Amino acid sequence: MSAKLINRESIPALLKEMTTEEKAVLVTGRSSFTTQALEKYGIPSCRVLDGGTGVNLFQYYGDVIQRASWEEDETMRESLGGVANSVMIMKLLEKEEKGAVLDEREKTVRHIIDEKMKEITPSGQLPGCFPPGILLGATWDPETVYLCGNAVAKEMDAYQVDMVLGSPNVNIHRDPLNGRIFEGYSEDPCLTAKLAPNFVRGIQDEGLTANVKHFAANNQETHRQNINELIPVRALYEIYFPGFKACVQDANVKSLMDAYNKINGKACAMNSWLLTDVLRDEWGYEGLVISDWGAVYEQAEGIAAGNDLDMPGPRSTQPILEAVESGRLPVEALDRAVTKILEMLLDMPVMKGRRNTCINREYSRRAAYQGAAEGCVLLKNNGLLPLADSVNISFIGERSERFLESGGGSAMVYTDQSTGMAAVTRERIGDSHVTIGRIAPESDVVVITVSAWGQEGNDRPQMDIEPEDKELLLETLSKARELRKKVVVVLNICGPVDMTEYIDDADAVLCVFLPGQEGGNVASQILFGDINPSGKLPLTFPRHYRDCPTFGNFPGCAAEVCYGEGILVGYRYYEKKKVKPLFSFGFGLSYSTFSISDLKLTSDRMDMDRDEELQAFVRVKNISRIDGKEVVQLYIRDPKSTLLKPEKELKNFKKVFLKAGEETEIRFTITRHDLESYDPRLQQWVAEAGKYQVLVGNSSDNIVERQEFLAVGVTAYNYNETTMLATLYEDGRAREILESALKKYDMEGELADCLYYFPHREIGKVLDMLCGNAAGIQEEELKSWKNGVMEQLRELDLSVLG
Repeated sequence: MSAKLINRESIPALLKEMTTEEKAVLVTGRSSFTTQALEKYGIPSCRVLDGGTGVNLFQYYGDVIQRASWEEDETMRESLGGVANSVMIMKLLEKEEKGAVLDEREKTVRHIIDEKMKEITPSGQLPGCFPPGILLGATWDPETVYLCGNAVAKEMDAYQVDMVLGSPNVNIHRDPLNGRIFEGYSEDPCLTAKLAPNFVRGIQDEGLTANVKHFAANNQETHRQNINELIPVRALYEIYFPGFKACVQDANVKSLMDAYNKINGKACAMNSWLLTDVLRDEWGYEGLVISDWGAVYEQAEGIAAGNDLDMPGPRSTQPILEAVESGRLPVEALDRAVTKILEMLLDMPVMKGRRNTCINREYSRRAAYQGAAEGCVLLKNNGLLPLADSVNISFIGERSERFLESGGGSAMVYTDQSTGMAAVTRERIGDSHVTIGRIAPESDVVVITVSAWGQEGNDRPQMDIEPEDKELLLETLSKARELRKKVVVVLNICGPVDMTEYIDDADAVLCVFLPGQEGGNVASQILFGDINPSGKLPLTFPRHYRDCPTFGNFPGCAAEVCYGEGILVGYRYYEKKKVKPLFSFGFGLSYSTFSISDLKLTSDRMDMDRDEELQAFVRVKNISRIDGKEVVQLYIRDPKSTLLKPEKELKNFKKVFLKAGEETEIRFTITRHDLESYDPRLQQWVAEAGKYQVLVGNSSDNIVERQEFLAVGVTAYNYNETTMLATLYEDGRAREILESALKKYDMEGELADCLYYFPHREIGKVLDMLCGNAAGIQEEELKSWKNGVMEQLRELDLSVLG
């Protein structure tokens, strides 16, 4: 009788009984979006599917077609195999939407879909479409992120999905031209790390497996499957890793997807430093590592490095078997991968049972609505908004009738739950007050929507709206000026766009990004004041693309890209280089007005040796007559540091709702961790002693309160043998110690020579050289003398230097 997968305790017996061939089968996919089953062991197949914005039916249908075709027509296996099915399905559905006649082959595919989907489609319901990462990032609200994640999970469960791929995508907004920039949360690692784990919790609290992707630094689509990214290790730890680390350590994410790209010469799916040293050993990750689709370029090497599940399938297992037989792939590594897959299955609905058999429309609608309502950002308002119900409006642009709700590729959702801004407005104020497609003479306000599309597989050609939209916008603004009409520009965009040609001519600008199914409803309600906008930009909007930190270093050339900006990503760069953006990180207007005042710290001193924490208290008041929400942002500045640091870094934030005239006090906790930077030479996080500034405001360039405190304690930067001679001589205390010690052997002159010729030599090496030149002195005496000098230097309190 075969061993069976029952619980974690049953896994060792399974590993002992399974053949190498069976193990190799299990670690490779069955189809595009299902895993292998081994029925004799009670091991089921699970379904994995994108994504964070909702059920990707193109993938779903494509996978159904792939598996059905193997059963019904062997020739279709060759022509419709793999992820390419999704593209074919997309074109078929678009054709149907337009009322076009399907050819015979398309009719066959449509029939297969209809028959197979009857078994699994919940009550014939199409899925909802939820806001992508960039809009969730703009909410600055962990609760909203959780709600959207949970709603996605409920719908995925109803569709019999077990793992939600890209839930979430935490790749940093490095460059605005990245085709998938809309999937990620922010340019800032702190904002990403504080929001993304809530999406994981929302998924996993519903019993499904969340999946954080793409590990790591998958920041462009150009050459994404062979690009070699030359990234400083410090930038990896401080900018590109924190979102992943937070999902692992704060939310216990159960699966992680590695990326296509290479990092410093090594492909992510075969990178043992990334998948084992950092992910498992440093962070303590215990979940499954799944490849991006086709990212395992060498199967045995991937398993050995720490990749557990190779997707998609089917794929030959022969390379794995040969590697095990030759000893190149240890059996222990293969067993680890199998173990992780079995542990994953035990936690999935496919084995534990499902909670949702149909879609809860109201729950999904509420989540999508809240995501859009909290995330849409009002960028400009010359007193035009909110509008009165008596207004006459002309809507211009096809996107005014239906927004681009999601981007292309893995994050694309096919839904029948869309809302249109123009239609919602017409329902509100009546047909006679709304004109579509032209500027009516009686109109008081013109609302024009322009778009910028983003998608998997391609980066954007320029930081701009679509060319036809640009032409229409400029014509509309010109015509509106002639007719003396007020203009609202609605930006339905995947990321930043250059607005310098028209920003001055617009009376109001509302950025809805890609807002999901409720975008039209929310946008209309913002225009009329039912929703008071509270979104804040999760990334900087530069004036021009040439202002970007990555200008000249994106997308690279010859399949290689240099991350020359290092840690100076986003606002870190603009502030350091004194480049003024169009709209700063964290910026967003409201119909309310708020004051932020009275910042106080519980102490002006933090003892890091005792792991002391500081509490920062700040008051925020709604000084207007309109209820609203404000995001209070706390930044830390290190004015004098050993390592290069940004002018300031976001460390915490809080979104608060205040009624008109209401005031509250917000508390933030500041810890040693908030002061740390990663030192690549020391290969560790270091918090330096000295003075720090606490800065509070409502955007990165609007700091209204500041306080200072002194951090004390012994750190890796206390004087030691690697400290440069010139650095010591800048400190009068250290200089006195050295000069006094060297008088004993009359070596003051030699020290002066060293300072002149070798100012940047490490003090340990300088003392060794001087000892080597000392004649007639015993070696033990010199060694003791050197140790005494170094001990005096180490004991100096560097915090007094600021």
